[in-house]
Amino acid sequence: MVDSDAARAWGNLQQLYGAVRRLLDQRIEAEAGCSLADHDLLTALRCSERGQLQMLDLADRLGVTRGGLTRIIDRHVDRGWVRRVRPESNRREVYAVLTDEGGRVLEQARAVYLRVLSETLAEHLDAGELAGFLECSGKLVGELAESGCCPGLR
Repeated sequence: MVDSDAARAWGNLQQLYGAVRRLLDQRIEAEAGCSLADHDLLTALRCSERGQLQMLDLADRLGVTRGGLTRIIDRHVDRGWVRRVRPESNRREVYAVLTDEGGRVLEQARAVYLRVLSETLAEHLDAGELAGFLECSGKLVGELAESGCCPGLR
């Protein structure tokens, strides 16, 4: 039955996501001194144009409220990983900017991140299975993003 197959597939994805996310968070914290959430924020900045994002856009990407992001950014500013910038042309806008120190932390965290994904996914799936998983998951992300039913997908 398709409905039960879809529910079982979703259950598997939830279990996999939860287990791998916990392992990523533990290992990144132990080996790089930051959390998975820190890694995700720093990665969003690194992947953006000029290493910066407007705070509203960053909140949307991370799936947090504006107030929640303000507290998160405060911690990152205190650590020296991020700085805030207000452009002279529009002082109401605020950008979060990745610092050199934040870039160094991200490099350490990223190495752990990739190693854990290799240990949890790549070691247990052959190249064809991994390619198939990537194709299926990419198709679902694309279809659901295009349909507009799941905000936040890109």
